[in-house]
Amino acid sequence: MSLALRIAHATMAALFGLSVLLQFNDPSPLAWVVLYALSAGAALLCALKKYPCAQILGGIVLLVSVIAEVPYLRARAWQTSFSDLTKEWHMTSEAIVDGREFYALLWIVIWMLVVVITATKARQSPSAAQET
Repeated sequence: MSLALRIAHATMAALFGLSVLLQFNDPSPLAWVVLYALSAGAALLCALKKYPCAQILGGIVLLVSVIAEVPYLRARAWQTSFSDLTKEWHMTSEAIVDGREFYALLWIVIWMLVVVITATKARQSPSAAQET
């Protein structure tokens, strides 16, 4: 894996870690804390070239996130404009809450796909045995 990709994984691990801290003002933080913490762990494992663990953890987080995204898709949460989502710090309506949570899950899904693909490719490459 390239150094740039390892840095990207480490950066995402740090951002997911920061997101854990930001959840404690949420009315129901536990699910989000766990999801962000596991996402941070998967990205960090990938950055550290622990590919088997990163692949498994990333796959689990990906599956859970895709399933969790379904109610937001049914509610058409993507239709809330980005400017409405960022206008205020406070959650002013259910549409804002749904929109923010939809995009949070979308970021997790995207990055867990990157983790799983990175780990899978690294494990399949002939040099993977030397790296781990």
